[in-house]
Amino acid sequence: MTSASADWDLSADLVVVGFGCAGLAAAITGWRAGAEVLVLEKQAEGAHTPSTRMSGGMMMAVTDPGPATDYLDRCAGGMVPRGISEAWAERAVGLIDWLTGIAPELDLRRVGGAEHPAFPGAEAFGVYQPGGAKTRLDLNGKAGPFLWEKLAQNFHAKTGVPILWDSPADRLIRDGAGRVIGVETTAGLRVEARKGVVLTCGGYLHNAQMKRDFLRTWPVYFYGNPGNTGDGVRMAQEVGADLWHMNQMIGRAIGNFTLEDGSDLSVMLFLNPPGYVITDRNGRRFADESTQANLLHGFYYHLLAYDPETGETPRNPCYWFFDERRRQAGMLTLPSVGVHAVGIYRWSEDNSAEIERGWIASGATIAEAARAAGLADPDGAEAEIAAYNAACHAGTPDPFGRPAETMVPVDQGPFYCVRLYPGGSNTTGGPRRDAGARILDTRGAPIPGLYAAGELGQATGMLYPSDGSNLSEGFCFGQIAAESALADAEGRV
Repeated sequence: MTSASADWDLSADLVVVGFGCAGLAAAITGWRAGAEVLVLEKQAEGAHTPSTRMSGGMMMAVTDPGPATDYLDRCAGGMVPRGISEAWAERAVGLIDWLTGIAPELDLRRVGGAEHPAFPGAEAFGVYQPGGAKTRLDLNGKAGPFLWEKLAQNFHAKTGVPILWDSPADRLIRDGAGRVIGVETTAGLRVEARKGVVLTCGGYLHNAQMKRDFLRTWPVYFYGNPGNTGDGVRMAQEVGADLWHMNQMIGRAIGNFTLEDGSDLSVMLFLNPPGYVITDRNGRRFADESTQANLLHGFYYHLLAYDPETGETPRNPCYWFFDERRRQAGMLTLPSVGVHAVGIYRWSEDNSAEIERGWIASGATIAEAARAAGLADPDGAEAEIAAYNAACHAGTPDPFGRPAETMVPVDQGPFYCVRLYPGGSNTTGGPRRDAGARILDTRGAPIPGLYAAGELGQATGMLYPSDGSNLSEGFCFGQIAAESALADAEGRV
């Protein structure tokens, strides 16, 4: 970072907007190439909650880019050009080595594979977990917080790249030819970017108006970084960027609750161990709940149903029923991820505080719990769960294809019910990019000097490829964005 001319307060070769996984990757890649790098971060250092830190810390990597490209292309469902999937797959081959080269103490170990194993190319994927984990959900206190802590510590110690904390970017600055040459912050600080600006400032998961405008249902909530409010989408639009898959998100059914100050608290809930049923507002089951219980990502699509006859969304919210066995089995969420990981809220070990708050409805019968939770037909819910319990005892195949080993009755009172909403970790829409992470205008041409990576216009489409895809995409395209910016600038000289 250098002092600048009268037109600029600061100047650097590469200006990175946002310090999460993608921003870290872009900054360290630029630094390694000998560029002068400056990072602008919206949040204060003491209140920094990047989605990486709030995540499970899982990392998707690839063994063979050819079949991996086929798989990513299938998951994209036509929403992402194949060349972009190919760029991701090729970079993901070396991702684990790249990460451990920064922070050897991560101790990344393979714990799983692709989320859709029947798709061609699924065999080329591995999912890795930090901290010596042995299984997929063996977070062991070393999930996203551990991953981020080690990467950030090594980044600061090794690079010396300056970060301007509490410095939200407000607008992009262009020259007369339309090239992006800098960034202005909300405080009026003008920062020159001699070789390029990389936007890595996240999606619009906490911007209510944008969610209403773009997503497929309402309400919808997210448990990712509270600072991700669509700033990058707006700034890119202001300089002519095209947008893509703005209606997409990485989804699950999640809990949303109201704190004493009136603010929302969104939480990833954990249904397991088995002994769970999810119904619509009329008390009817509608899908195999085990995908939600196993923290996969396809169940969210079932929640988008819209009834044109009534004008209602009968599965938004939907309702999770469980019994006293599950309550006693442990907290309904994972303590190492989400709001718990960054100190926003701490769920009680036995769920008693949340029952007291009214977040978990309860009753001596299923109907009582359903009534307390606000279902339209509590008696219908009781009949539905009675039928489910009978099927469990009889060993009858589930009409929704739920695996037999998960068919455990919900029959030991008292009974509980929690509202679940469409939501998840992040939105994926944003400015359209090419395979070099260049942001494109509405005619498909790169906007000179402007690049993006991470959940801001993420390279995912219809289906989430595997655990750790968010972080993998951010780390991979953060590298690519910095490389493209420096190469493009070299070509101008």
